[in-house]
Amino acid sequence: MLIDQLRLRLRLRLRLRLTSQPLLILSVAQLILSNSNKPDVPTDRCPTCPECFNCQLPRFVCRQYGDCNEYDGQCKCPAGFGGQDCGQPVCGSLADGDRRHVRPENSTSCDCDEGWTGVNCNVCENDDSCAALIPPYSPGKLLVQISDPQKNRSEAVCYKGGFAVNRNYQMCNVTNRKILDMLPGRLPQVSFTCDIPTSTCQFQFWIGSVESFYCSFEECSQSIQVGYEGQPNITRQDCQRMKCKCIPGKMLCGESGSVDIRDFLREEIKGPGKFSCSSDQQGCRFEEPAMNQLISDIFGDTSITLNCQSGECMHYTMVPGFQVPVKPDNSQMVALSIAFTAFLVILASCIFWYYGRSRAHKYPAFQGRIRLPSEEDQSLFFDHIPTDLSFYKISYSVPGQKVVLREVSGKAKSGELMAIMGASGAGKSSLLDILAKKNKSGLVEGEILINDKQISNDYFKNLIGYVDQEDTLLSTLTVYETVLCSAMLRLPSQMSTESKKIRTLETLEELGILHLKDVFIGKSGRRSISGGEKRRVSIACELVTSPSILFLDEPTSGLDSFNAYNVVESLAGLAKNYKRTVVFTIHQPQSNILALFDQLVLLGSGGRLVYSGAFSKCHDYFEKIGYPCPSGYNIADFLIDLMMTSKSRSATPVESGSAPSEQFLGDGKQAASSLTESQQISEEPRGTVLLTNKASCHSPGSSQTKRKQKLSTGSQGSSSRLRSILADSENDTSFLDELNQFFVKSDIYKCFTKDLEAARANELLRSDELDNLIKHLDSRGSSRVGLLEQLFILSGRAFKNMYRNPMLMFSHYMLAILLAGICAGLFRNVTMDIGGFQGRMGLFFFILSLFGFSSLSTISIFNQERLVFMRERSNNYYSPISYFVSKVIFDLVPLRIVPPFILGSIIYYPVGLVASLEQFWKFCLVLISFNLVSSSLVLWISLLIEDVGIANLVGSLIMLFNLLFAGLLINREKLAHGLRFLQDISFFHAAFEAMLVNEVRYLTLKDHRYGVDIEVPSATILSLFGFRTTAFWWPDMMILVVMFLTFIVLSCLTLIIFVKERR
Repeated sequence: MLIDQLRLRLRLRLRLRLTSQPLLILSVAQLILSNSNKPDVPTDRCPTCPECFNCQLPRFVCRQYGDCNEYDGQCKCPAGFGGQDCGQPVCGSLADGDRRHVRPENSTSCDCDEGWTGVNCNVCENDDSCAALIPPYSPGKLLVQISDPQKNRSEAVCYKGGFAVNRNYQMCNVTNRKILDMLPGRLPQVSFTCDIPTSTCQFQFWIGSVESFYCSFEECSQSIQVGYEGQPNITRQDCQRMKCKCIPGKMLCGESGSVDIRDFLREEIKGPGKFSCSSDQQGCRFEEPAMNQLISDIFGDTSITLNCQSGECMHYTMVPGFQVPVKPDNSQMVALSIAFTAFLVILASCIFWYYGRSRAHKYPAFQGRIRLPSEEDQSLFFDHIPTDLSFYKISYSVPGQKVVLREVSGKAKSGELMAIMGASGAGKSSLLDILAKKNKSGLVEGEILINDKQISNDYFKNLIGYVDQEDTLLSTLTVYETVLCSAMLRLPSQMSTESKKIRTLETLEELGILHLKDVFIGKSGRRSISGGEKRRVSIACELVTSPSILFLDEPTSGLDSFNAYNVVESLAGLAKNYKRTVVFTIHQPQSNILALFDQLVLLGSGGRLVYSGAFSKCHDYFEKIGYPCPSGYNIADFLIDLMMTSKSRSATPVESGSAPSEQFLGDGKQAASSLTESQQISEEPRGTVLLTNKASCHSPGSSQTKRKQKLSTGSQGSSSRLRSILADSENDTSFLDELNQFFVKSDIYKCFTKDLEAARANELLRSDELDNLIKHLDSRGSSRVGLLEQLFILSGRAFKNMYRNPMLMFSHYMLAILLAGICAGLFRNVTMDIGGFQGRMGLFFFILSLFGFSSLSTISIFNQERLVFMRERSNNYYSPISYFVSKVIFDLVPLRIVPPFILGSIIYYPVGLVASLEQFWKFCLVLISFNLVSSSLVLWISLLIEDVGIANLVGSLIMLFNLLFAGLLINREKLAHGLRFLQDISFFHAAFEAMLVNEVRYLTLKDHRYGVDIEVPSATILSLFGFRTTAFWWPDMMILVVMFLTFIVLSCLTLIIFVKERR
């Protein structure tokens, strides 16, 4: 079936040329399709004697394009062929000369002499087989033939390189798969011979050791391409003219059952022809345009592929010498590779920029007041267990300094607003930090209870929100983006993104900063929003999550009276409407803000507790102890002045053993009725409370002089009673100690302690409530966004921070471009001599120094966000791992990977480094790996050392230490054996050695000094400097990879373990 297809294709191919010769086409077709021979017709006549062979007659030809002798009409056959027409292969070997015998007609193989092979025994296999062909050489005499070849074995060589010196013989097996499939059991082969003096070549095609057709090449030229750095050597025979002939009756040339390509060979094959061989596994190939087209049409290959064995006998002095490989010019490929990579970087940057711009202004539409969807509103705010906060005898002292807090107690119920007031330095912020369970550097004592029970810190963090006194916000984000980031990280993961955005806008509206949603936070020197607006943004970041307990440190600082009232009113609404507990410190509130307080904790100097209880009873309490608020005077100002005045006030000595008058302290029943009265007052409208407070302040006068006089004397009856109480004090204490002791013995404090003891006694009765709270906290904690989503959110924030503050990235890029231009000019076209070797070493050393010391900028990158990270981590925004990975991605990729690639791409071609695509990418790989190692090391230093100056000093010293042992300044062989490990742990040495090995390992340095030509391999020079010529992948690149991973892991562990907020 396949033979029929080949016949049909050949008919179609020849039809165009033979349409004018129908009889010839018919005869060719009959010859191809004929499968039987007619029997000879018997005749009675004697047979005619055959005509004598004469190559000068038209009916006789010399095959293999042999020469015809014009004198005797006989053919002069090329080596390896014999018979009258040169149509038979001969056996033996080339050493037999004209004495070689023709292969038997019925045989398909020759008995070659030892050391010879091939269909016609033309290819030598070893040097001994050539001894008979190569005469010895004697000085001053011509080459002469000798009879004893044994004496000449040491001088004869069988050269198998494929490069023809005089006359080269090759025997090849065809490797085209389809041709082999068509000829099972009949190996197709090619013999190829080139004669250099005549610039001709001969080609024979064999099937089953039987010749099918032969070709002759003229005007041939030979070339060799020496492989560079492990690339194969390629020899080529390019011939301009070519002609071929078929041997009639043979396979492919008229044999029964086969195709006939005689006309194709005669009319189509004209040349040029090329025979090329590669020293690697690719083998050889024969190419000619018409032949390639036939092979492609019939067999699907591009040319005839071969596996050849070459052999040429010659004197050892004629063996081709070593040729220095020419450095290939791959500059176009390198340039295209650089351009493509730059295109990808620019495309990715544009996509990120467009994505950031498109999402920056994509806000949900809203009209009027913003409301959450009803079902998610319920889930976020009303699916909540009321949480009471109690604290008992909280004390705090700093070792070696002073006592900050002294047994402070109090309670804030769910739905209440507790204010902590006191003079400056009284310990308000310290108390708030302790209540929020922040890490404190001193000793903390006392109990903090949730619903009268102690819970773990992990559960507690899921309950609270904390707004610090100092704003720590990223200056490159807008107000909306800042609050939205908090919402996305901390609100339940079941809540839709759209609802989180709406909740963010609602929070901004509640705090009166919705009109600033698109304004950047800004920083000192380039401020966009005011300090008061920053405070409200900080509050919004916590308020957006609607925590069960919200702690705020001076939330009204920096705000005017109107905005301060709005902030506190929002807090009060959150407490009342959604049953949240709000605790905050405040310094000196105005009267309308005071009316919003439910509980008040008043601290004196040294952290002494002066009052803790319902704010509605505060006025009456101080009036009873002899310090009524003057009429029309703000009670907050009065209390602060009272605390400040107490510093210069001395108490009257009291008698030991006396107790306070029961008229003021009362018994348990009076305390209970007082508490009931307090609850009734707290349930009244807030405006009524404020009016009641004013009404109770009946003393006339409001001037500073009268107030001091009032504080000094009090009402006459109250002062006498107070002096009688103080007279019973056990110790001679200060005025604030006396106020503290009086409060501890008051009915309010006794009622608080009795409630606490009763709660402890009923612990089993409230266990179900505690279990429900823990279950609620577990569900809330598990509903937080996962690590992957945290990474996505933080990566988006880091990307915005990067492209909105581009100066650092821009400076790195411009520095790389500028210094690349300088290096390209200084080291342009380095030569292949000793000076060029020095230039390469200097260039690599300078580049590594540049990137090593420029990586110190990593210190400032993290230091700018250290406080932000500690605050957000303390407030349970995210896992430290998520933050670390996002910082690594958006610091290492744009600042530590792109600049080395930019510099390497610019300098590589102008400097004249190895123009190989593999070497170029290895060069960039080493630069990038080194930059990653140095940056990860500096990142670890910046995490360990908080002070920027000290961190820079330590980083610089470590860089100099590594630079010292890079290998240029100190030779490895000159180091003591015990100190050589210092070079092994130097990442400068690993990168420097890898770059040198990649560049000069296979180069040969040539120089001319003092009339002497010097030619030395670069590997020798590397060894003299103490470098290992095979150390690129192992150990150099492996050291860089291991060091990078080690420093990254150490940095992550340092961030998790040591970088925490401590107050």
